[in-house]
Amino acid sequence: MRKLRAALLFTLYIFPALTLGQGTVFLVIGSDTGIWDGLNVNNYHCSIDATLYTDPTRNAARVMDPAFREAMVDYYGTPMKLTWWMMAGNMFRLSVNTDIPTPSTMPIYLMKRYEGDGLKLWGDELTFHFHDWYWSDENGDGIWYWNQAPAFPVIAPEFDQTLAEILIEEDVFPVSFRSGWHAMDNPWQHRLNEILPFSMHNDYPAVHTDPVEPVDNVYDWSRAPSTYIPFHPSTTDYQVPGDGPGWNLRSRYMSVADSAFMASIFAAANAGIDQVVCLWAHLPETDFLDNLQKVNRSAHAASSAYPSVPYRYCTAIEAMQRWLRTSDTTKPAITLAEYSVGDEVGWTVEVNEPIFQPVPIVAMKDRYEDHRLLPMTQIGPLKWQTSETVRRSDLAAIAVAVTDSSGNHAKEHLQYLPNDIYVDHGDPGYEEPNGTWSSIPLRGWGASFRTASVSAQDSASARWTAGVATAGIYSAFLRFPAMSVPADTIHVTVTAGTTLVDSLIPGALIAGDRWTYLTTANLQPGAPIVVNVTSRATAARTMTADVLRLSPLVKDQWLTAQEIFDAGELIVGVEVMREVRILNWGIAPASVLSARTSSGLFSIVGTFPNVVPAMGSAPIQLRVTPERVGALQDTLILTTDDPRHAEMRVLITAHGREYYVIVDDGDSTGYWETGLWSFSVAQAYRTTSRYAYPAAATQATFQAVLSRAGQYDISEIVPTTVNASDRARYVLRVAGIAVDSVFVNQNTGSGAWVRLLTADVHSNDTVRVTVTDAMSPVISGRVLRADAMQFQWIAELGATDVTNDPAVPSATTLLQNYPNPFNPETRIEFSLQKPEFTKLSIFDVLGREVAV
Repeated sequence: MRKLRAALLFTLYIFPALTLGQGTVFLVIGSDTGIWDGLNVNNYHCSIDATLYTDPTRNAARVMDPAFREAMVDYYGTPMKLTWWMMAGNMFRLSVNTDIPTPSTMPIYLMKRYEGDGLKLWGDELTFHFHDWYWSDENGDGIWYWNQAPAFPVIAPEFDQTLAEILIEEDVFPVSFRSGWHAMDNPWQHRLNEILPFSMHNDYPAVHTDPVEPVDNVYDWSRAPSTYIPFHPSTTDYQVPGDGPGWNLRSRYMSVADSAFMASIFAAANAGIDQVVCLWAHLPETDFLDNLQKVNRSAHAASSAYPSVPYRYCTAIEAMQRWLRTSDTTKPAITLAEYSVGDEVGWTVEVNEPIFQPVPIVAMKDRYEDHRLLPMTQIGPLKWQTSETVRRSDLAAIAVAVTDSSGNHAKEHLQYLPNDIYVDHGDPGYEEPNGTWSSIPLRGWGASFRTASVSAQDSASARWTAGVATAGIYSAFLRFPAMSVPADTIHVTVTAGTTLVDSLIPGALIAGDRWTYLTTANLQPGAPIVVNVTSRATAARTMTADVLRLSPLVKDQWLTAQEIFDAGELIVGVEVMREVRILNWGIAPASVLSARTSSGLFSIVGTFPNVVPAMGSAPIQLRVTPERVGALQDTLILTTDDPRHAEMRVLITAHGREYYVIVDDGDSTGYWETGLWSFSVAQAYRTTSRYAYPAAATQATFQAVLSRAGQYDISEIVPTTVNASDRARYVLRVAGIAVDSVFVNQNTGSGAWVRLLTADVHSNDTVRVTVTDAMSPVISGRVLRADAMQFQWIAELGATDVTNDPAVPSATTLLQNYPNPFNPETRIEFSLQKPEFTKLSIFDVLGREVAV
């Protein structure tokens, strides 16, 4: 009997889910939360739309509404709690957004700023979600994307940098975690074992690969547990239970949680086994709130069938703590102390109890806005010190985070420089002395900005006043939101104490949605800085006003350049110039001393040293004449007198292609129209397109002069559409002579280039394509569309006249595949009469396109 009792106690300790009586269902419901609007895997620098959080009609506000949340309660009458696994890093860091303080932490910042009261009211958990994106060209075709990293070590530095950013900037450090795409490998699991105790991304039994760029959703959970019982991942195989210190839990997409699913969970609890279920979806999804209600209905239905089974809506941390049956709810106490080594400093960290992490997590930020984690060395029981020191004059902030094995976490911060100061148009320091102003909602800092119409010979003005609590050197910036018709001249005066800075800035040079540098000054408490901005116009213009920023993160010299420069599509044999801009965010000039390229594909134009002015930029001119079609790559290598960036490298990518000309609807010399046409914000090429309702004499014309003789494929592109003309007539004229025409359904293949015609063209021939509507009868609601036309050289004149060559097929044919498609692979052969662009589409038996 004593042996049985000892064995039973051991089992209960190792597996808290096994109970002697009734089990409990712990429901962890949450969202993998980022922003989808503007996030584009094709763009290295995205412009991200924050209205998911700032618009009170969208899901972030609606999910916090008491009327919505209080209608969903658990067994104990507690309203549903949510866990927000928030994205950060990579694509967000490299966004062009200036409407938030730190782009990398954008989703966390927005959720806290606009829905922070709701988070506190409902007891929600705010934590971390990370997608292992990295900018790459996986197949070597010269086209780059944000692809999923092939292994964690590729993005390990990015992961750690993001941890430092969210801790320093947002006071957030993860105790629970979900990886993007459910991606995981053994190195990543090893890193998680050093950081946090609770992961919830087991996606058993799912396996998925993606061989086509952009690569994403690659994961393997085929060997993982199928139960909803947390397990320790093995240190040698993240999928299976083993000896790791952290926990993982099976998760499911929220919509699967129907009555049958929930009944199976409650049945397991009724058998005496506690169930911890992670159900997730995405906040931007239109059915996100509906899925939350579906989970609640299913839980209530299962509770009716198993009335003795209690169930709780828990945050991730709460669920694991309750499942572990820990009585420890006290967070560790941290003692953070500084030590000096000359003009550098380091830190010691001491805690009052054992912690989950092997060492405390210590993050640093310097005046150059660099965030990183500092390595730690243990120097005694529960005591560590940083393994390196940092120059005190460079420091901005330090933060430390620790978590105990029960999931109680603590954080401490030390501020060495004050935070940036912002005076928005709604703050007490903002005034509008002159002009008639109004607000533009859902754009700009604080989700709105101000605008004034300025008539000819009139003016409007705005004023910002800001004070500092800590004396020091500060740089001042203004953010002007972009407008289509900016003011002619912006007159700026800055009074900093007794110093007056006076400048005239042409309105056309104001970079919309960017920080415009004003001045750097030594500011003292009690002596505010005052910025006056007045616009003057010679014709009707628009002035905008948003926010003033004072930053103590002043740099001496700080040269930067984009890490990857896309030189675009280049025509083989044609020399072109490209320009890489070098920025200096320092208050002292810096110089590029020399420049070269690693392969010599691009050559450097200009003399050196090339001075980059303080808070300014300077160009590096490149010349290239591509010799081949396909992916092109080189590296620009710069030496500078900036001691922190003595050598800079910029990866240059490009794509060589045969001669082509594209004419867009915005090209005034190559595009014109007759009839009543309108602009559309829908676009496939550049920023706009045109549409017109079918009518007599309504037509659009694209024209190009083609300098190279040859055979051309002529293609058109219109925005992705379902309401375009299903019979548009395209008439081709070469050198003024109508040579061909074709009828096209503009909805078929919309959003991509669609080949229309092939034409023989002599050197410097004028080629014109006119599009009109030919629907008969006209279908109500359909429009004729025009966006862009492409003229692509494909062969020399006469090069495709192969009618007498017996080796050339006499017809275009598609042969039967072999072997049959039930084999691992199959061959599909086809024949062409002449070289031309070919598209092969593969469909399944239900008629769904599966590959192209």
